[in-house]
Amino acid sequence: MSFQPKLVRKTDLGGATLENYRETRRGLLLAADRLTRRIKRIEPVRTVEQMEAVLTLENDRKLIVEMISSCSYVIEWLETGRRPGNRRGAERLASYQREIPTDPALLPVRGSTDVYGFEEPEREEEGRSNRLDAAMRGLTERERDCYSLAHGQGCSLSEIAELLHISKSSAGTYTTRAQRKIAMNIGKPVDLVG
Repeated sequence: MSFQPKLVRKTDLGGATLENYRETRRGLLLAADRLTRRIKRIEPVRTVEQMEAVLTLENDRKLIVEMISSCSYVIEWLETGRRPGNRRGAERLASYQREIPTDPALLPVRGSTDVYGFEEPEREEEGRSNRLDAAMRGLTERERDCYSLAHGQGCSLSEIAELLHISKSSAGTYTTRAQRKIAMNIGKPVDLVG
């Protein structure tokens, strides 16, 4: 017994262009219409042969309707330039999908090193200054003033209150709040003054 390959008929549909898909869909719509008319001519079914013929035609019609749906899907994709059914394309993601919030103070700071592996002092100092600026970015103006006076100039709470024309308890509150925020931004515990 020898194996006989099944002959398959190939049809060249042309390139995958929008016009070719529209033309193919038109042909499929006509084929589906012809099958629907043939089914209506056979009905009402009176014999088993007629029933088998109707079932065969229904299966063919179902396959053609699926092909029409696929063509419509591709046509919409080619017309709009994005996948059908999506509300927005990949270029229009929501902000939480396209951005990763990162605190700059938590990013590693690399100083430049010379050939012997020692960091240059001005780069190291510049890195510390950048980290301090990043840590103080989240402070309000009043908190920044109180923190700078307390830690930068060594003023007491009563001196800060007098300089900024606020109460001593407010100066303490602003300084404490600033220290907590900086500690959170840097990620290290800071000794609180007060």
